[in-house]
Amino acid sequence: MTLTKEQQIAYDRFIRARNKVRLGTYGRGGLHPIIPHSEVTCTVDIAGFSHPFFEQNDEWIEYLEASKAWWAIEPEFRKDERMSMIRGDYGTEDSWKEKKSTRKEIA
Repeated sequence: MTLTKEQQIAYDRFIRARNKVRLGTYGRGGLHPIIPHSEVTCTVDIAGFSHPFFEQNDEWIEYLEASKAWWAIEPEFRKDERMSMIRGDYGTEDSWKEKKSTRKEIA
């Protein structure tokens, strides 16, 4: 895959962030701790305040930003190679159309 310098930087950032949050089967191996797939890691209850405070999940937010940056400039051929139900790439097995029933309704 031939990428421009800008695309290569965005792709490398996306891959590092994806591996760090262990999305899918990537990043398994114990190099990074398990990171929840949420923008908030936990809530903190501080005495004297009537509401909880939230601790932001920087790793997951970095992944979201890196993925948006990569998807904005990824090459067009990758979009064409991606399978799509709209184009009919999956055939009828993933269709939302209701199948005709062979059983009679009981009234």
